[in-house]
Amino acid sequence: MAAAIPDRSVVSPPDSAFLDAMAALAGGVCVVTALTGEGRPVGFTSTAVMSLSRQPQLLAIGVGSGVRSLPALLDGRRFALNILHSGGEHVSRRFADRTVDRFAGLEWSAEEGSGLPMLLAHSSYTVLCSVVRDLRAGDHHLIVAAVDDVVTGTGGPTALVHHDRRYHALGAA
Repeated sequence: MAAAIPDRSVVSPPDSAFLDAMAALAGGVCVVTALTGEGRPVGFTSTAVMSLSRQPQLLAIGVGSGVRSLPALLDGRRFALNILHSGGEHVSRRFADRTVDRFAGLEWSAEEGSGLPMLLAHSSYTVLCSVVRDLRAGDHHLIVAAVDDVVTGTGGPTALVHHDRRYHALGAA
């Protein structure tokens, strides 16, 4: 018999405790990019990414409901997941900053078929995806996507991770 899920609306741990616990969970740093209906590139930094299924190939990303790129992602039903290499901290910071033009002066290319913005110079891989499911989860959306293609970036097999509120390079010489 399954245990009942407690009603967490009455008693919850302090928000700072939850944030501290999640900061202890290392996450790969990615930039999710998409196109608006007008064809303008948009994007945001994310560590809330997971491989979901091998057959069929699916991944999931968590996106805050207030992320300005979310409508483009949901309306266009396509996005590029740019897995940043160890030298991509400046790109991550740029796409996390709401006050800058994230693509201005940044090296990027449009995917040939869809026009999706790819950050190949800053990524180990760019995964081209189609949205198959959007689930509301609290103040976020959990977006399940099918993998359409994987493009190798120029960063090699290094990784940029975020842990304990800091960036760390993995796999670098």
